[in-house]
Amino acid sequence: MEQDDPAEALTELRERRLGALELLQAAAGSGLAAYAVWALLLQPGFRRVPLRLQVPYVGASARQVEHVLSLLRGRPGKTVDLGSGDGRIVLAAHRCGLRPAVGYELNPWLVALARLHAWRAGCAGSVCYRRKDLWKVSLRDCRNVSVFLAPSVVGSGLPALLGSPSHTPGCLL
Repeated sequence: MEQDDPAEALTELRERRLGALELLQAAAGSGLAAYAVWALLLQPGFRRVPLRLQVPYVGASARQVEHVLSLLRGRPGKTVDLGSGDGRIVLAAHRCGLRPAVGYELNPWLVALARLHAWRAGCAGSVCYRRKDLWKVSLRDCRNVSVFLAPSVVGSGLPALLGSPSHTPGCLL
């Protein structure tokens, strides 16, 4: 078998047109890659949650983080972010002096990402991220609760989760 010059092989590949089979393979490969990303990053958080309560991860914008911090300003006590995702709000709350700051997230990949962000910010030992279903978290000792919910989830048991307002002053909904 004769070895080709790399430049010749590259020229030959550029000139060659893709047939139907190659296009089908490229489409199937792209679809498989998209499914793998979905299965690894997004699906773990949905496995134990009823369909009507499933909310995809969408990171909080800088404006949303600032809005939450403005609502929390001057409110001492434990701060909890339910469905903390990549941990932006927990980290920002800690930086503003709200301690302890705890984030609860069901997706293990997002918990790992949040811990990485905390480590990179030098706050790994000061903030806490836990992998737990937000519907099963006890908030009895919390003074400040942050949660972003889809409209389909609002009214699906959150008031029962938070308890009466006398138990959890400063709840942010």
